[in-house]
Amino acid sequence: MLGQKEIVIKGARQNNLKNIDVNIPRDKITVITGVSGSGKSSLAFDIIYGEGQRRFLDSLPTFSRSRIAQLKKPEVDFVFGLSPVIAIEQKRGLVNPRSTVGTMTDIYDYMRLLFATVGVAKCPYCQERFDIKTSGQIVEAVLSLPQGTKIEFLTPVKKLYGETYSYLFDEIRQKGYSNLIIDGDRVDISEEIDIDEYSDHDIKIVIDRFEVKSNIEKSLTNSLETALEVIGEHVLIAEFISEDVSEEVKDNFYSSFGCKEHHITMANIESHYFAFNNINSSCRTCGGIGTSKKADPRLMIVNHERSINEGAFDPSVYNCRGEVTYKHIIMYNLSRHYKFSLDAPFNQLSDDIKDILFYGTKGEKITIEAPPDLNKRNWIIGRKIQFSGYVNQTEHWYRESTRSDKVNEAVLEWFRKKMIEYTCPDCGGKKLKEQRFNIHIHHKDIHELCWMQLTELLDFMEQLEFPIEKKYIAEPIVQEIIKRLRLLVDIGLDYLSLGRRADTISGGEAQRIRLASQISSGLMGMIYVLDEPSIGLHARDSKKVINILNQLRDLGNTVIVVEHDIETIESADNIVEVGPGPGSHGGMIVETGNLEKIKRAKHSITGRYLSGKDTIPVPITRRQSNGHKLTVQGARENNLKNINLEIPLGILVCITGVSGSGKSTLVNEIIYKKVRSIADPRIIPGEHKGFRGNEYINNIINIDQSPIGKNSRSNPATYIGLFDSIRRLFLTTKEAKEKEYTISNFSFNSKNSGRCEHCKGDGRIVTKLQFMPDVEIVCPICKGQRYKKEILDVKYKSKNIYEILDMSVEEAVEFFKDKKNIYHKLNIMNQLGLGYIKLGQSSTTLSGGEAQRIKLASELGKIKRGSNNLYILDEPTTGLHISDIKKLLSCLNMLIEKGHSLLVIEHNLEVLKTADHIIDLGPEGGKNGGYVVAQGTPEQVRDVKGSVTGKFLKQVL
Repeated sequence: MLGQKEIVIKGARQNNLKNIDVNIPRDKITVITGVSGSGKSSLAFDIIYGEGQRRFLDSLPTFSRSRIAQLKKPEVDFVFGLSPVIAIEQKRGLVNPRSTVGTMTDIYDYMRLLFATVGVAKCPYCQERFDIKTSGQIVEAVLSLPQGTKIEFLTPVKKLYGETYSYLFDEIRQKGYSNLIIDGDRVDISEEIDIDEYSDHDIKIVIDRFEVKSNIEKSLTNSLETALEVIGEHVLIAEFISEDVSEEVKDNFYSSFGCKEHHITMANIESHYFAFNNINSSCRTCGGIGTSKKADPRLMIVNHERSINEGAFDPSVYNCRGEVTYKHIIMYNLSRHYKFSLDAPFNQLSDDIKDILFYGTKGEKITIEAPPDLNKRNWIIGRKIQFSGYVNQTEHWYRESTRSDKVNEAVLEWFRKKMIEYTCPDCGGKKLKEQRFNIHIHHKDIHELCWMQLTELLDFMEQLEFPIEKKYIAEPIVQEIIKRLRLLVDIGLDYLSLGRRADTISGGEAQRIRLASQISSGLMGMIYVLDEPSIGLHARDSKKVINILNQLRDLGNTVIVVEHDIETIESADNIVEVGPGPGSHGGMIVETGNLEKIKRAKHSITGRYLSGKDTIPVPITRRQSNGHKLTVQGARENNLKNINLEIPLGILVCITGVSGSGKSTLVNEIIYKKVRSIADPRIIPGEHKGFRGNEYINNIINIDQSPIGKNSRSNPATYIGLFDSIRRLFLTTKEAKEKEYTISNFSFNSKNSGRCEHCKGDGRIVTKLQFMPDVEIVCPICKGQRYKKEILDVKYKSKNIYEILDMSVEEAVEFFKDKKNIYHKLNIMNQLGLGYIKLGQSSTTLSGGEAQRIKLASELGKIKRGSNNLYILDEPTTGLHISDIKKLLSCLNMLIEKGHSLLVIEHNLEVLKTADHIIDLGPEGGKNGGYVVAQGTPEQVRDVKGSVTGKFLKQVL
């Protein structure tokens, strides 16, 4: 099909598409635009991507198809001129906390390979550098010694964080080793070892002893390789046992072995040695996640004014009531030994006593006596014991539970209530075992490189030089890393680092990372379908994405972009506008062609804004604050540079700045978490010195883009709180009263009530097939209406419950105009541009932007005048056409008019120009960001020379 110049679509009827025909030129950039809900995604993803992917999967053998989720055929007559299709969407789904930018881009795999092949080890005792050995090289060095020389191999070990030395000794026994050297003294592990638990000790395992003979090569090799694997640290110490070995022989041996002074070397290092997802390499305390949980004393006390005997402690930690148990005996003896009263209010106990209760007696043993109310003798009476403290006991139990992997959901929930997440105390968030950081490339370990900003890492890699013998191995790996880093920097992600967790990056950033990966693949002849790649980008960085799209096209690919960003639309080779309205009013092709054709099109809403006929007006005056403000002092979380700032209340405040400048850290990690932490001590806000003004707000509400429900049964009507009101209306009908129906009869979730039991209220039956896509059919009993016939016979204004759920918001506004409460909520959804959404539409089919606007509608529907809430919105313009942004702004103004405050993270210039106050962070992203560059009205920010945002505001003000 070399001559095929277009993708030809005939009869597309998916979702709200109205049997449309459209031609899209190949090897060009086509932007599909239109108002929210007009059918853009249906055309791009369901038709083009869905059909292209389905045909590709059909071409695979049956065995391969059985292991891939199959796709349904989209509703279209035919699509002609397709080639393999790759969709790069915004959807993040469930992100594994182990996933990082490095693993997403495969750069970390190359980094691991580089360290394993050309890394240089350093002695942990004196920092002397030496080359990593293979087990063969070590065996060769041993065999070169004089015959009869006796030598032993040792490996250093450390106890596990928070555990006892006896726990370490048990582990060593299980691995088959019995001889240790502790602080220079030889001990047999089978005997009882007296050791100070609260000091650090130099412990080495004796792996094996050898006498150098001509026939020991095989046994020596096996012993070494087994030991390196079993102990898992790949660190060896060699010591001579023979006393008659000359100093010259020793010097020659150690100079080729490793560290001359401490006789240590590292051997058999492979790339998985640096994999934090490998159980043998990851930190044993956090399991390679970098964070762990610690018990918090604040969460163990329920009432500081009660005494211990009155229930100051949470009963799950220490229950003061009931039969006398082991815990009661310990508490009684602690109070006698340390002379404190169990009947005194907890807040009157000294800090030393509280420290003993939470963190234990720190090695001091107390003799246990029987309390007076003990009925039967307990085994602990008369013994000397040390108490570890409730915090240490909880943490020990948590570590045991997670290591054994036998923890149930109830126990996990208890841990969540009593513990908080913090940086792993063992590895310090580095995720790997300590020995991994003894291997360096140009004086940097793998963790240091992974936490460099990408621009710094790129500079470091470009300056690397290697000796001749390592050059041919290292250079191809380094070139691959440089190529991938350069793409990430070019696409505007220069402020990230490889170690950044994937669950902390936005959907737009994740999409751009995948986009860079596709370019690095160098494929041509592909069709790429992208979903709003400009999301989360400052106006300055939009050009970077446009350049990447041009690169993809110039490689010989077809690029189809669903987009609202004016700059991206203007740079496209071809534009397809779907519309003219949302939902049932859309699904048609309004116009196709180049920019000039769209501008001239009579019915094109996009064209009116592109040509300047329609605009969002700049407010004539800016609103003034209500006189109150939130004050943040010394904010220094992530890249924030110890900044102080004031956020005026009662107006629309926008936090802006280039990507990575610290906006989300300031708003979500410090302001939002600080206000929430006042009521919930488990929430740990970002690092800052001071915070004032929270008394001026009643509540803080974060309206984010997370889904409004986790399953297909959740829908907008239930989320907004309309469904209960609608069901109560049905109870007022004559039929419902006669049959004595209750509100649960009109729920499709209530078992053995009003729902169709054949499909369990789902309206469809899904049959899972092994080699084909799941077959989904309309329920033959209820015909997809979810309810039993007798429930559907109940009519309100001649409509049954299913017909009302099947209404669009726009239709429902008219239908319920005489019901003030229902009408109010529906009308707000309609004003927010959600008129096309059906009341019973599954929440899983809603985009992030739609979910956010439904949450906004929910809040607008229940607000009371002057209730002083602070609403936080993170890029509410996501997925919105410029005409819908106009509707959004009018709803945000409604919130302010009713006495609330708005704090919005935003890049969109249409929103920024209408703000009352702007705080511009920067000047750059990452390490070069985190400063307040400008603040004030949009006009004041426009006039600040160093503000990148101000430069772009000049164009719209």
